[in-house]
Amino acid sequence: MKKILGALFVLAFAGANLFAYNPPAGGQNVLQLTEPQLLTGAQSAAGGGIFGVTPASIVNNPALTAWEQRITLDVAGTLFVNSNTDYKNYDNSLGGAFQGGFLVPSRWCVSTLLFQGVWTDFFDMPVGNSFNFTGGLAKDITDQVSVGMTVNFGLLYGDAVDSDWTLSAAFGAYYDYGDLFFMKNLRFGVSMNNIGKMYSGGEHTLGINSISAVKDGRYEDVSNGQSWPGIATIRTGIAASFVKTDVMDLGSSLDFSFPAFQNLVMDLGLQIQLWDFLKISSSWEFDVREFANDAKNVIPSVGVSFKFIFNSKEGSYLANKGWAQSDMTVSGAWKQLYKNVNAVSAGAIMNLGLTDTKAPEVIMWGEE
Repeated sequence: MKKILGALFVLAFAGANLFAYNPPAGGQNVLQLTEPQLLTGAQSAAGGGIFGVTPASIVNNPALTAWEQRITLDVAGTLFVNSNTDYKNYDNSLGGAFQGGFLVPSRWCVSTLLFQGVWTDFFDMPVGNSFNFTGGLAKDITDQVSVGMTVNFGLLYGDAVDSDWTLSAAFGAYYDYGDLFFMKNLRFGVSMNNIGKMYSGGEHTLGINSISAVKDGRYEDVSNGQSWPGIATIRTGIAASFVKTDVMDLGSSLDFSFPAFQNLVMDLGLQIQLWDFLKISSSWEFDVREFANDAKNVIPSVGVSFKFIFNSKEGSYLANKGWAQSDMTVSGAWKQLYKNVNAVSAGAIMNLGLTDTKAPEVIMWGEE
């Protein structure tokens, strides 16, 4: 097994380095733009500072959904506001994104379907327009370890890019260590994403180095963007709670990813949960290549979510399905993606039924 994993790593590393790394700004995170939890969750492969997953979590680590016990519905949308409309045909001031997710647990595994759309023909974020479909399977191996995989298919079009398509797979693993010293619920996650054919916008797409070239007046140095997201991207994450009481839970996460083995991205997240119904989240990203080309902002994102519990009337459809009590979480978030591009996102997640936290009672023959 170790030899197989080693061979896969070597092949991924060799294949990634066959491609030049100059994606458009925003290309690496094109699947992390569609809901508040993705914008503020630090792209955590370990489930965030306070563990919590949605159907869209599979774009960070396919193994994260393995312990979900309830059918989950997820709907969200994001509005992009662009203040830089002065460069050639990049004159759009507004863009958008949306997603719909569906998670179904079964006896054997947890299945997830995710549909995402993104429209951003901006000079500061020229990733074009795309529709992306992701399907995932996750399975708990032990009480602490889970694994998962996803397959993604997408279509790209727009004025700033040539039409194209993508087909890729991702694999992930997750480990819940437990408590260690002052860290509660210490967790680790790792994933290998984007194994396959990535988007390539053709000669009309601007790479990240074009941002600094235009700002400096070096128009002759503007170059075409290469494939995105970065092929064979490894992501590793660690997360834990540091303060945990009956009223408050405070946790943090730290992730490192290596797009195409030619870039380094660090994501730092902080989350606070109060009374089990209010969560405040913030995250900050440091992308070495984007910062070097004056493309990235330095302001953390911020988001808030509220959880509501509701009961269904006896005899209703939900009650008859065993979902007499369910919960819904509504969220909102803001993030300055780039100095001229801001994102405002809102969404709702519905979990049907209650989580089973009671162990089964075993009665032996003859016992009453």
